[in-house]
Amino acid sequence: MDTFLDDLTATLDTALGAAGTLRLTEVDRRGEGNSWETYLVGVKWDGGEADYAVKRRPLSGIVAEYDVEREVALLGAAATLGLPVPAVITHDPELARGLFVMAKVTGAIPLPGTVTRLVPAERREPLGRQIARAMALLHAADPASLGLDRLGPVPAGDRTGVRENAEWAGHYREVADIRIPVLDLALAWLEHRADRVSGRVALVHNDFRIGNLVVRDDGLAAVLDWETAHFSDPAADIAWFAQRTSRGRSPLLCKLIALEPFLAEYEAAAGWRPSAETLTWWAVQSLTKTAIGCLQAVRVYNRGERDDLRYAAMANSVYYSLGWLGQMLRDGEWGK
Repeated sequence: MDTFLDDLTATLDTALGAAGTLRLTEVDRRGEGNSWETYLVGVKWDGGEADYAVKRRPLSGIVAEYDVEREVALLGAAATLGLPVPAVITHDPELARGLFVMAKVTGAIPLPGTVTRLVPAERREPLGRQIARAMALLHAADPASLGLDRLGPVPAGDRTGVRENAEWAGHYREVADIRIPVLDLALAWLEHRADRVSGRVALVHNDFRIGNLVVRDDGLAAVLDWETAHFSDPAADIAWFAQRTSRGRSPLLCKLIALEPFLAEYEAAAGWRPSAETLTWWAVQSLTKTAIGCLQAVRVYNRGERDDLRYAAMANSVYYSLGWLGQMLRDGEWGK
C-alpha cells in the first residue's frame, strides 16, 4: 500500500495534535462503494482514541474527476444547511493521491437488498418522510449562497434537462461499442421533451438513495457520497430516490415509502412539488444515465484501469436499467 498508511498516520497526528504519539490500531478497506477508495480506521494517541472514515482518490473510476477540495466544500455546505453529514477532520488534495478524513458515523447503511432486513417495517415510512425533509432542506438553499464556485456556473432553470441529456449522450457515444436501441430512443425522447423539467435549480446530491444513507433506530444519521453533486433540477433527486433499480417490483421508493406520502412530506417542507410529467422525465433520465454509468465502469475494467471485479459485473447491471426503461415504454409512461 506504498506509503499511504504512513502518510495517513502523520496527517492525523498533526490534525489531532497528538505530538507524534498517534498510531493506527485498525485498518479496514471497505468494498461497498464504487468511487473513492474507502477505509475505516481506528487510532489511538496519548490521551485519546477514535474511529474515522478515510476517502482516498482512486487510480481510476467512473467519476471524471475525484476532487478532494470539491467534496470537502460540499460536505461543509451541507453541514451549514443542517443536513446530517460526517464531520471532516482533515484533508489533503495532494498527499497519497489525495485524501480526506471524516468522523465515523455509527449506524447501518442499508442496500436495496438489505433494507427490509435492517429497517423494521414500522420505521420505514417515518424514515422515508425524514429523507424527504432532508432533501427539501438541501433543495431550499439558494445556489448562489452556498459558496460552491468549484461546481461551476449555475444553469438556467429551463436548461437543466438539455444540459444533463447532452452530457450523458456524450458519455454514451464514448462507451457504447454497439448501439443500444432503447438508449438511443430514450436520449432522443429526453432531448425532445427537455422542456418538462421543473424550471427550478438547486444543489442536487445526485445519488440520494438507500446505499448512501446511514440510519439508526432514531432515523437518518448521515447522507454520504457527495462526489457527483451539482446544480440542477431538484426533481432529479426525487426521481433518483424513486428509481426502479433501487426498489425492484416494490411499490415503495427505496422499499421505504409510497410516492404520495413522500411528495406530501417534501411539499410541506419545500413549499412545492414536481409535476408527474417532470418526475417521468427525470425517471427516464435516471435509468438512462444508470445504464450508461454501468457501461463506463465496464470500460474502466476492460482497459485495466481498475481490477475490481464489481466493475466487470456492472455489465449485468446494465440490463436492469434497460429492462425498466423497456417496461416503462410498454406501459406508455414515455416515448410519445
